[in-house]
Amino acid sequence: MTADLIHLGLQGRRSGVTVWRRIADTLAQEIRDRAYAGTDKLPSEGELAQRFAVNRHTLRQAVGALQAEGLVRVEQGRGMFVQHELLNYALSRRTRFSENLQRQGLLPGKQLLTARSFPAPARVARELKLTRGQAVLMTETLNQADENPVSLATSYYPAGRFPGLLEMLNEGVSSSEILKRLGVEDYVRAESRVTTQMPSEETARLLKQPVTRPLLCIESIDVDMGGHPIKYGETVFCGDRVQLVVTMEDTK
Repeated sequence: MTADLIHLGLQGRRSGVTVWRRIADTLAQEIRDRAYAGTDKLPSEGELAQRFAVNRHTLRQAVGALQAEGLVRVEQGRGMFVQHELLNYALSRRTRFSENLQRQGLLPGKQLLTARSFPAPARVARELKLTRGQAVLMTETLNQADENPVSLATSYYPAGRFPGLLEMLNEGVSSSEILKRLGVEDYVRAESRVTTQMPSEETARLLKQPVTRPLLCIESIDVDMGGHPIKYGETVFCGDRVQLVVTMEDTK
């Protein structure tokens, strides 16, 4: 008899809780402790039945309870996966990462990965209405909700308009506050384009998800109140942790 089963059996007899319920509680706690972070995949049904020394019927009762609680999902032929609660990410004229999370009671976090200046490639120059080769400032950030990664964002700014932006970002100043300091009191989202793609190994590692799971991708253009582009962004979101909500606002 395994240590897991001895513990479950004794606890079950003392409390009157059935074995399958104790198994479900044990796995639920492991999910909350992020024991399966990285792949988000639980051991197979057979492996779990062997671990807890129970038959598959008992194990399936435990898995059924986890499904009912929204903690796992079962994919036919692939196995059991942690089911993250979906984060609602609003796409509107005033899309702001921190505000999106705070409205849902989540703590936003950002980790600056890259910040540098270089000549604008053709695509970036086109989106920012620059001449190809003009300098742009590029930043890459890992965005988090309650310390869990949810997106990887690459942003491009016209260097001539925002001197000192990279230095202030490295000092921990928020991008919205930096723009205000540099003369942009307010800005809005002019356009968002949504696609999907598969992650590279590095992106999957940063987002702590399998390379086999698709990403939601948003290309965006932010403009000042005069309609001049101030930022072109490319953001990829964990496809199973985020749902995009398009808000139909009055633009008058």
